[in-house]
Amino acid sequence: MTTERAFAACAPGLEPLLAGELAALGLRARATPGGAELEGEDAVALACLGSRLADAVSLRLYEGPERGLDAARAEARRRYGPGARPVARVRGGLATLSLDAAGAPLYKRGWRQRVGAAPLRESVAAALLRFGGYDPARPLLDPMCGSGTLPIEAALLAAGRPPGAGRAFAFERWPGTDARRVAAIRARLTAGRRPPPAVIQASDRNAGALRLAQKNAAAAGVAEAIRFARIDAAQAAPPPGPGLCAVNPPFGVRIDEGAAEAWKALAALLPRLAGWTLAVVAPDRGFERLLPARQAAVLPFVDGGLACKLLRYQL
Repeated sequence: MTTERAFAACAPGLEPLLAGELAALGLRARATPGGAELEGEDAVALACLGSRLADAVSLRLYEGPERGLDAARAEARRRYGPGARPVARVRGGLATLSLDAAGAPLYKRGWRQRVGAAPLRESVAAALLRFGGYDPARPLLDPMCGSGTLPIEAALLAAGRPPGAGRAFAFERWPGTDARRVAAIRARLTAGRRPPPAVIQASDRNAGALRLAQKNAAAAGVAEAIRFARIDAAQAAPPPGPGLCAVNPPFGVRIDEGAAEAWKALAALLPRLAGWTLAVVAPDRGFERLLPARQAAVLPFVDGGLACKLLRYQL
């Protein structure tokens, strides 16, 4: 198999987490603005099938002087057909030519029943779990689960189910793609499937959001792996720990009313999380000052044009 070079895109700021994930898949990966450059055998297939943090993957067709673009486009049409639409980028006289390998955004896992208010993107949820050091052998708690993105991502990860295992991708339709080799990669990535070994507990005070989370979990095939409950975060009872509390308090352009109250409810929960790790998606608005805890790590990023950050606390 010829070594492939590709680019995986992610939310700006999350590049180091993405590069680490791709390296764990066995690829040579380097964080770069907007994503990660990757290289290795079956790089495109491994990234599309196995990456939880990537939003898109493109095969690198050409890297070099701008004057070589026309020849590279001609070669792309010859190799991939006249319908191929490679994308060129030029900076400082140097150019790249890339071909979309996914065909649809990778964060669209296929299980979301409908879009709730300000949903957390699946790839960002996966980034928070990685940033928080999620260990499937330990319990996970999301006390503000909304439509269920975080616990569903955790359950899929804990069950050893790669995000792209049940999807078809653009690269599979390219001329010369070895379908048996792709099937073998799928089989290898799913070989570790198992029931999640530890408790995944999700709750929300909003009955409508909780019903949607349960429908989403059923569509994702992980309903039995998640314990759902309707309760305010301030009164939530964590499972026996320690473990990871991963939470995305409501915020954003579409949700701002009540944001401070949500953070105060999270603060009320913290005394019951002694010994736990807390990982939070936060807007860059200072709400974290409402938490009676000192941050262990901060990672700024941009989500949908909003300045945000991942926060980690050791409680």
